Amino acid sequence: MSYTSSLIGAAAPDASVDGRIVTELRDAILAGDLVAGTRLNQADLATQLGVSRIPVRDALQRLAAEGLVEIRGRAGTFVSALSVADLQELYELREAVEPLAARLGLPNVGRAQFLRMEQLHRQLAEEQDPRAWMRANAAFHAQLHASAGRPRMIALVEHLRRLTDRYLHLHLSVIGGLERLQDEHAQILDAARRRDPAAVAECTHVHLATSHEFVLSYLLEHDLEIPPAELKETP
Repeated sequence: MSYTSSLIGAAAPDASVDGRIVTELRDAILAGDLVAGTRLNQADLATQLGVSRIPVRDALQRLAAEGLVEIRGRAGTFVSALSVADLQELYELREAVEPLAARLGLPNVGRAQFLRMEQLHRQLAEEQDPRAWMRANAAFHAQLHASAGRPRMIALVEHLRRLTDRYLHLHLSVIGGLERLQDEHAQILDAARRRDPAAVAECTHVHLATSHEFVLSYLLEHDLEIPPAELKETP
């Protein structure tokens, strides 16, 4: 069975060929069209996407840097497994770094950024598409941490967010709990409006910790830790 129909026509913020391939493969992994353990054949992907193997190879390398695929030398490239250990490490790192970045960023947030947070908060309440919701969610939080004046910290926050995207997509599309997420966003926004850096940091930490626990409980309940030996060929 081909997954081409799920890839063609996907949103592609990066208009370049490489950017389009990365976006389409990333979306297919996040949506579960390419499931954990699937072996990704470069030649097959190139044929299905109508490109040469070079942009596919480059796209897979970028996705490996995001933790979405694993390149195992001659064995090939595989969609990374959902893992309790991976989830734990990623969220522990986010819980340590992201609240600090939000606290440092708040004093530098201006009127335009507050208005943007309010717009995004309304959008998140109405958005039905998980991938669009995730983009709006990332933009909402970035209004705070992107103003921290700490380039390495900001880059780390963004990198960790991308690494946890698949777990967040699972949260949204399978587990649910959007009302809780929206309530927590409202608390972050309220603390930001009050210009309370400590409260912003605490609300951000609670927001991440509850999502961590929510997804962890689901993984444990459904035994979704997928051993590397359970490999599938690209459909």
